Amino acid sequence: MEEFKRKWEEWYGDMLPNYQWCELDYNGRQVLYVCGTAMIDSDGRGLASNLLQVIGYMDTEMTVEEEVQREIAELLKGQHGIENISFWSE
Repeated sequence: MEEFKRKWEEWYGDMLPNYQWCELDYNGRQVLYVCGTAMIDSDGRGLASNLLQVIGYMDTEMTVEEEVQREIAELLKGQHGIENISFWSE
């Protein structure tokens, strides 16, 4: 998982200047996710958008199954107040 974090930071770290890695305990398994603020330059105006991306389970590095994504999204919306939640897909 550390290798994945390093690659993710290389790909997206410059677009999310304020991000943090977090974990959620879900049914006895740890789910890794990243949350932060994306900076977008539109016509010379800087816009910011809060986002949260669920990466996958810490123990297998596998993506979260579709049938539980809705539950996890609702939990994270309640914890962070962020509506824009995406799930990493390989």
